[in-house]
Amino acid sequence: GCVPFNMFGGAGSITQEMINYVTFVQRDSSRQTIWDVTANLSGSLFELPGGPLGMAVGLEYRDLSGRFDPDPVVAAGFSSDIPAQPTQGSYSVKEAYAEVSAPLLSDVPFADLLELTGAIRYFDYSTSGSDTTLKAGLNWKPYEDLRLRASWAQGFRAPSIGELFGTASRFDQNLSDPCSNDSTAAQNFNNNATVRANCIAAGVPADGSYAQANPQISVIVGGNENLAPETSKSWVLGGVWSPSFMGGFSVELNWYKIEVEGAIQTINATTTLANCTLIADPAACALVTRVNGNLTQVSGLLQNIAGIDTKGFDLNVAYSGIDVGPGKLNLTWNNTFLRNYDVIVPVTGGTQVISREGTEQGAPSQAFPKWKSIGIVDWNGANFGATVTGRYVSKLEESNGNELNAKFYTDLQLRWLPGFAENFEFAVGVNNLFKTKTPGCITCETNNFAITPHDAPGRYLYGKVRVKLADIF
Repeated sequence: GCVPFNMFGGAGSITQEMINYVTFVQRDSSRQTIWDVTANLSGSLFELPGGPLGMAVGLEYRDLSGRFDPDPVVAAGFSSDIPAQPTQGSYSVKEAYAEVSAPLLSDVPFADLLELTGAIRYFDYSTSGSDTTLKAGLNWKPYEDLRLRASWAQGFRAPSIGELFGTASRFDQNLSDPCSNDSTAAQNFNNNATVRANCIAAGVPADGSYAQANPQISVIVGGNENLAPETSKSWVLGGVWSPSFMGGFSVELNWYKIEVEGAIQTINATTTLANCTLIADPAACALVTRVNGNLTQVSGLLQNIAGIDTKGFDLNVAYSGIDVGPGKLNLTWNNTFLRNYDVIVPVTGGTQVISREGTEQGAPSQAFPKWKSIGIVDWNGANFGATVTGRYVSKLEESNGNELNAKFYTDLQLRWLPGFAENFEFAVGVNNLFKTKTPGCITCETNNFAITPHDAPGRYLYGKVRVKLADIF
């Protein structure tokens, strides 16, 4: 039944029969179903010095199921797409919660408002067992212009259907094999005796003749039915100052610390490869496949890594409603400062701490800038408006030592609200107005730039029409 296909036959020589023999119509099928039943009751119980004691309670039952059936040709690995296998799974969960809001004081010296909040939640997962989480918070206004907040909370997240039952798949990641004689890895065959010895033990030629032929290495990803839930603890301290003598002005500062245990993640293939070649960790080396010394595959199935510890603070400044000419000017400046982001991964006999702050992880792309900032100048008149936005991303470092310089992007939007049709708004805009050059990323899998923190290269122009239907009907 073969229909010969001559790709060099010239114009008009390829027939529809030839095309039909080498192509197919891919038909995948998927279905997700959720049944959700809830019951909630809320109200006030009695009066406290600061107001009524509020309480809410509730029950919930959820049943989730899902399946995915790829085309048989895809499942057999005969398509040009990434192969995928059929999968299905389900789980159910029963939950109960209670929340309380207790205003202890109000309208007294040093306590314009003093309020305590608390919550408790119990849940029972058919796949992950049962547990209880707690939350407590404090809301204090010493006087009208200042509000202080504090909270502590426990978290619990059961693995999803995809994380539990997703079958193995593959994507190709740009990896620099430390065993290659032209590796860009910081510690490699040529400059580190330990790496050289471990590579030779793995079958790499001792004479240094091995050169990685293809930088794109197959990484196997997928779910894991043995996943346990991830849990967390978080602390947040913050406050907002809104001085009454400057109407519309406010400053908000929030500090956070989050600790996640048993986080559901895949260990980055770069880390796995480095742990195998640098410290010869048996657990990491078991995930690395070599054929005659050549790196061919790395396994990156989901697992419960040891944890994530992160902390930082956010600083936001806003000034709205400033009279400027025939309109109002609004100013906003939002900042996120990442002080620490540690990923704790298991290795044989212990754990390894990987500090992510200030780094870019190439594939899949993840960025952890130490400082991200957005400033917005927005002016609105009777029929016209304009917005200028500045976006800043601090410098990032790749795993191979390459540095992505800090960048500042400028966006502009102009708006027109015609007086004859108040329900319409027209807008035109440009992102990256000054065509700031996107930094090159050597280890990133998408066209050698980091898609998470940075724009695609070049300007982005757009037009927009908005219609408020409520004003029409």
